[in-house]
Amino acid sequence: MKLNFIFYLIAVMLFFFLLAVGCQEEGVEGEEVVLPENTFEHKKNDVLYFPEKLEKKDESLLEKIKNTNSQNDDIIRVDKRVEKKIEGDLIISSGEYVIKDTNFKLRGNLIVNGSGKLIVQNSALFFEQEYSQQFRVYIRDRGGLEMKDVELHTQGKWFNFQYEDGAHVVFKNVHGEDCCSPWHGASGDSEFFISDSTVGLTLSSNVRVAAANSNLFFELVLTNVSGIFELPQGYTEKYDLLIPNENGVMKIDTVHSTFTDWGSTLDKNTNVTFVNSKMTIGINAGSDWEKSEVIVKVKDLKTKTYEDYVLDYDTNTLHLVHTFVRDWYPQAFNNARVEIEDSDLADLQSNSGNAIIVVRNSVSSLAIARENVSYQFYDSTIMGDVVAHDTAQIYLYDTKVDGVIKEVGGGKVFVDGKRYVSER
Repeated sequence: MKLNFIFYLIAVMLFFFLLAVGCQEEGVEGEEVVLPENTFEHKKNDVLYFPEKLEKKDESLLEKIKNTNSQNDDIIRVDKRVEKKIEGDLIISSGEYVIKDTNFKLRGNLIVNGSGKLIVQNSALFFEQEYSQQFRVYIRDRGGLEMKDVELHTQGKWFNFQYEDGAHVVFKNVHGEDCCSPWHGASGDSEFFISDSTVGLTLSSNVRVAAANSNLFFELVLTNVSGIFELPQGYTEKYDLLIPNENGVMKIDTVHSTFTDWGSTLDKNTNVTFVNSKMTIGINAGSDWEKSEVIVKVKDLKTKTYEDYVLDYDTNTLHLVHTFVRDWYPQAFNNARVEIEDSDLADLQSNSGNAIIVVRNSVSSLAIARENVSYQFYDSTIMGDVVAHDTAQIYLYDTKVDGVIKEVGGGKVFVDGKRYVSER
């Protein structure tokens, strides 16, 4: 009798032991499934972007997960995004326009102004263009832009977001195709709040930026500024910069961020020294409209480290001390004439008025002319597109163009003395 009871007790204990093991293997309903930290992985060419970690408190991320398999295979199934395409300009002047869980394609300008606000969540934006800078995004007149978990695609073409007159911008987990495509440019009283993002941004006048945990490429437009600047490189726990200028105060506040590069444009009446820095440099002639017939000649503006170099350029004086310059972009406005020789140039596109730019034996990333501007290229290479808008004229002599040649409106392009024939 006692022996039978012992066998019975052993059998009961074995039953509950096997039951417990089975529950562990199959998962008990109601228990939280713990995901490995690297379940989500970002790859540059993926259409969908997932953050490295899933936080349960973030409901917008949890909504994307369904049918999670609890049998230790760690498979996450994500709802497919819907596809939407717009041909022509999208204008948002009032209310909120929301793009969510969408692969959104736009072939036109995107304009947000007045009381309008564009909100983009968990989406990919594709900006389709025939040639570089065909279209732009404009956030102006106190319009708003808020993006979270967003990828921006420009398909290899130059494309800009332009912010003016009190634009309010929030980026959280926003990334382009690389460090700076698309490029962002801001003026007026625009303000930016950036986190966990990759952004290339030009600041001027009274722009304010607060950034955290991001990869940043800032370009500073300096007007009536004198001083010495040492710009940080790589990861920085905290960095603040305050620059009074002609039209207000530029302010940058950053924490736990990485500076991938810097740039600066010396607009007018500047005397600036950069020390131990790495950057691109633009410098303007003709910005002082009280001066007439400005002529500037420069040469040997190269991609290299300058140990001690001084450049006088119209009303600007630039001094470089142990500073690496990746690209140069000398610019001209009003009726100024600028002659450039043997130089490594970035994009030639921000010139205006009746300016004339002559380029010899140089390499340029891009050549876009507007208004009544004239470009003349001799024995040079243009790695991107050549586009003449308005009444602008571009002359190419023994010059190689790797991109598209395009005439828009009344713009004209001449190749080796003959009018370029395009389909417009």
